[in-house]
Amino acid sequence: MTIPRQIGPEPTSGSVLPDYSRSTATVERMVDALDARRRGGPSSRGQVRALLPRNPTMDTLLRSVIAAVLLGIALIPVIIMVLLLVGLDDGRAPGLAMILVLLAMGAMAVLLLLLGLRFAWVALCTARSRVEITDAGLRVVGAVGSTEVPWRDIEGIESKVVHPVHWLTAAVRRKDGRRVIMSAFDRHVWTWSEPTGQDIRLLRTVLHEHTSGGRRRP
Repeated sequence: MTIPRQIGPEPTSGSVLPDYSRSTATVERMVDALDARRRGGPSSRGQVRALLPRNPTMDTLLRSVIAAVLLGIALIPVIIMVLLLVGLDDGRAPGLAMILVLLAMGAMAVLLLLLGLRFAWVALCTARSRVEITDAGLRVVGAVGSTEVPWRDIEGIESKVVHPVHWLTAAVRRKDGRRVIMSAFDRHVWTWSEPTGQDIRLLRTVLHEHTSGGRRRP
């Protein structure tokens, strides 16, 4: 569909529009260009679009509070272990039952410490992480650094990746098999059953546009 040059029935009426059919300014191409610009696609050259966590402030606060609570609770087994050892008579070795209790308390303290450190790390990731879409590829920013992934090296975008620290998150899968974790998309336990978010679909759309040669043909 193109916009006609002539409005009236007579060619000499003077009400003539430019010949849009000879350029890329047809309605279909204009709509495609606008859609690509909204998606941060190939038509928006030189622009950088950053994808952030869904609720960075609330998620950072929530994970920080959980980390503080877990680290505080981790001190309780340590205090109990110290009190049990102090209560022993001088020169007397702990019995089998006390050894089992000390081992259980030690294991609980280590587990709570690891969970607290995990939530503290994820809180830092939530506060700092983002994914930047550029003409050259994706720039994945984490808690302490960033990774540049060119479009030609990307095999796909994985929305459900199980990680020992981030748990359920998303990742960029390279063609060599390695993954780059996108901590901006770390998910809470109560959101695991939700469908893939809009940002992941956007990344897949932009990846498809770059790998398939950019703009669609009219």
